[in-house]
Amino acid sequence: MAVVFMLCISLLASPLAATTVQRFDLAALTANAERIVVGVCNRADPQLVGGQIYTRYLFAIDQSLKGSAISQLELHLPGGRLQGVFTRIAGMPVFTPGEEAVLFLTGANELGHAWPIGLAQGRFSIIRNETDNPRVFQELDGLTLHSAPGAAKQASLVDPVQGMPLDLFLSRIRALSQPSEEQPNAH
Repeated sequence: MAVVFMLCISLLASPLAATTVQRFDLAALTANAERIVVGVCNRADPQLVGGQIYTRYLFAIDQSLKGSAISQLELHLPGGRLQGVFTRIAGMPVFTPGEEAVLFLTGANELGHAWPIGLAQGRFSIIRNETDNPRVFQELDGLTLHSAPGAAKQASLVDPVQGMPLDLFLSRIRALSQPSEEQPNAH
């Protein structure tokens, strides 16, 4: 009985704010995304859907790197702040109006909404410095990444693309998006 009590106490004391998802590097994000866009979040409107809080995000799209060209994007993601209640799924990106980002998105789900690939992995924030040299950063707070069967590791903020200049990052995505040329058959 004492063992069960100690187990319950240890579970209550440890944070449960993590989500485990498959690890995606830039090549995997690009390959798995139905749509890749660069845009600015214009609106973040929380709403109640089926008793759950969702936030409806509206983006003005500057560039479409994969998928059909669009000028506006609407995302509906779980979580948000509504009437004094705040809910969040660990690892789900939260956008603020005015934020610039590169988004790697799934196809539409049964409700017609896309999600970022690998939750926060599918969002790279664009940060501009005082000389307007934009760089991309990926924030993975709340994610544990699963990269091999039976192995999960805590998300690392150090990634080869972390802090990369935006123009170089976009050129890498374009290169990864190009269909690979098949090698001629030697027979």
